[in-house]
Order: sequence, then structure tokens, then C-alpha cells
Amino acid sequence: MPTLQIDLLLDFIDFTWHFINGLKEETEIKYNDDYCQKIDDSLSELNYRFKQNNLGYEYINGELIRIDNKLLHGVVIKPALYLLNSEDFNGAEEEFRKAFEYRRKGDNKNAILEALKAFESTMKTICDKKEYTFDPNNDTAKKLINILENNSFYPSYMNNHIANLRTTLESGLPVLRNKNAGHGQGATVVNISDEFTEYALNLAATNIVLLVKIYQSQK
Repeated sequence: MPTLQIDLLLDFIDFTWHFINGLKEETEIKYNDDYCQKIDDSLSELNYRFKQNNLGYEYINGELIRIDNKLLHGVVIKPALYLLNSEDFNGAEEEFRKAFEYRRKGDNKNAILEALKAFESTMKTICDKKEYTFDPNNDTAKKLINILENNSFYPSYMNNHIANLRTTLESGLPVLRNKNAGHGQGATVVNISDEFTEYALNLAATNIVLLVKIYQSQK
């Protein structure tokens, strides 16, 4: 099937399930769970068909997610989406889902930007929930990392590992954005490779999972 037809088919599936999910939310309020269970079963069937035909996609939490690496998808991407959803990190979840929507459409620059926004929003939400003093409009990733550290958000037994974690957070994600997607590109159009984008999204997901799990452990 030509690429254009595949993209149109995926857009149709994505639109259809957004509509169905809207109906499900209304049904859960007004009726019993039998109809909702049928929707869940249909979604399981859709994901099974994706997997059966090696299409490289899965519908998760209201978003059609591209699977670049099956192992990382299972142990990093899906847990990040579920954790953000279950812990009411709504802004971060929306941005992370947008990242994969851009990734699916081949817009790697905006995919990276949204992933990094999700990473920063995760830290802002933690600061808000923990009642740490911070500036939601101006604090950068580096500043937010300092705030979490200064408030002893990280468990004391992880002190030996925090330096490496902090280096990863500060020199990994923020630098990816600053050097590629976050500034003017000049006269030459900057093309961000799929491999680079996959790395950025996976790194964002890994850090999001870690931060939210630490937050969960302190509730």
C-alpha cells in the first residue's frame, strides 16, 4: 500500500477512535459497563491486528503511538503514558501524546519539542503537588531539576546516582532542544533524523517514568 494511503488510513483510525472514546466517556456516566467493555474489547482487537500485521502502531490512552522499538515501547513508552494518566499529570500527558502524533506524521522537530515540554511539565506538576516554590512560566529544565534536588525530592539512598541522573537530564534533553528544535535554524533547513528523534522521545519517557515513580513513593 502506498505511503500516502497508509497515512490516510492511520488518520482515519485515529479520528474514529477519538470519536469512540468520547462516546465511551458519556456512556460510563449514563449507563452500565457492558457497552464500555465492548469498546475495550474492540480496542484490544485493533491493537492485536496491528501487532499481527507488523504495522508498528498501538492505540494507547487515546493516542495512536508509533512503535520504533518493541522492547523500549513496552518497558518505557507505555509505562510513561500510563503513569502520567493515572497520576493526573494532564499537561505532561497531553504534550507527550502530541510528541508521538508529530512523530507519526514525520514532524521530528515538533516531536522533540513536545517530548521536552512533557518532561518539563512533569517536573512542574511534581513541584506543584509537593508545594515547592517555583515559577511555572519561566523556570527551565535546569532550574526545575535544582528545585527538586534542593527540596530533597530524590531519596537519600540515591545520592550517589543523582549526579549522573542530573547530568543526563541537564545535558541530554534540554541540550537536544536548545541545539536543534528550540532556536532559529538560519538559511539552511535543519532535518532531524528518525534515530535522533527516537532517542529523544525514549530519553524523555525514561526520565518521566523515574520522576513519577519517585513521586508515587512519597505519597
